[in-house]
Amino acid sequence: MIRNKSTLALVAEVAGVSLKTASRVVRKEPNVREETRRRVEHAMNEVSYRPGVAPRASVGARSFLIGLVFDNPNSSYVVDLLRGATEQTRAEGYNLVVEPIRTDDVNIVVNIKRLVIQSNLDGIVLPPPICDLDDVLSILDEFGTPYVGIGPNNNVLVNRPSIDDEAAAAAMTDYLIQLGHTDIAFVKGRARTSTTGQRLKGYERALRNSGLCRRSDFIVDGDYTFKSGLHAGEQLLRLNSAPTAIFASNDEMAAGVMTAAMKRNLIVPDDISVAGFDDSPTATMIWPQLTTVRQPIDEMSKIAVSMLVSQLRDREVASRETKVEYQLIVRDSTSSLKQS
Repeated sequence: MIRNKSTLALVAEVAGVSLKTASRVVRKEPNVREETRRRVEHAMNEVSYRPGVAPRASVGARSFLIGLVFDNPNSSYVVDLLRGATEQTRAEGYNLVVEPIRTDDVNIVVNIKRLVIQSNLDGIVLPPPICDLDDVLSILDEFGTPYVGIGPNNNVLVNRPSIDDEAAAAAMTDYLIQLGHTDIAFVKGRARTSTTGQRLKGYERALRNSGLCRRSDFIVDGDYTFKSGLHAGEQLLRLNSAPTAIFASNDEMAAGVMTAAMKRNLIVPDDISVAGFDDSPTATMIWPQLTTVRQPIDEMSKIAVSMLVSQLRDREVASRETKVEYQLIVRDSTSSLKQS
């Protein structure tokens, strides 16, 4: 059998087991059936796999360090993320190692691998969009480094706390429809991020359920920054048949949309309603204050750390998703559609 690469994923494939099971065998962990252990060890010999020097090679050796990597342009999101993780790691008797990572860096896998080795991490928390990257998850599985994601995730095997982003976006869109708006535009979030896809699905579902047409020119790109929201708002408000309400995938972009409206001498919400997502500090620092979806980032960050620590203490913890409640927060940036 000729193979180009001898990785742990290849070992798992040859042995007919999951990557996590192969990883447990490599780390010589207990609670693995002897027959399974023999199959994995035979596969390791077949493909000439030799485990690298990893921080978790010695079972039971704890550094009591948990990593948190992030790549998010929204500063308020990052602040809430760090606040929750810091509080929970201290409560659990661990310390937090924080590292900003660029997901567009071709060396992201190498950088995370280096972080795990150099910091001797017991485990790592992965918020979006990093938890959506299969290459990152594969290297952590290969190293036997436990991890937990935050938010909706494309990989169903990843432990994660999240709100129901699709349901939350549908609820906000329904609210705008109830106000009488039928021309509702949507500003998407960052590409390749699972939250972006889920929120778009919720918006589209609400339109469909209300019998409203989905207009492709009403769905524009953003990247969770104020600047992208400003550009999106300008694009939407230049349309010959402009929307009467705009729902942005986060509060920073909603603030950008409101600025675009004011530049055109439109009054929010008299001339156009604007809604956001997150209930970040931005939502109450602008005027009019923003109607938005509240998702408790700090609480989800705490839950993620707690789930990770449980995983460290009990290697047999099953993968699971913990749903956290969202809340629709109605403020002054939205109002009933005025009939002309």
